[in-house]
Amino acid sequence: MTAKVINRFRILIAQKAMKQQCNINLTDVQRETGIAWSTLNSWANNHVTRYDASVIIAMCDYFDCQVGDLLVFEKDS
Repeated sequence: MTAKVINRFRILIAQKAMKQQCNINLTDVQRETGIAWSTLNSWANNHVTRYDASVIIAMCDYFDCQVGDLLVFEKDS
């Protein structure tokens, strides 16, 4: 059995954009969070291999969510 951590970054961006009725791109997120564009790009493409607490805190603050809204643990059976 294998397992993986899936991030919901793109889903949260889409939900926030719908709520605010505007487009949100990675540059907007970078400007508001201070997170490096390359890090955001890794999150957007679900290629994150290291989850830094400072990044998770900034994202949870930006999306006004909990860690469980951002990250999902998925088991393959």
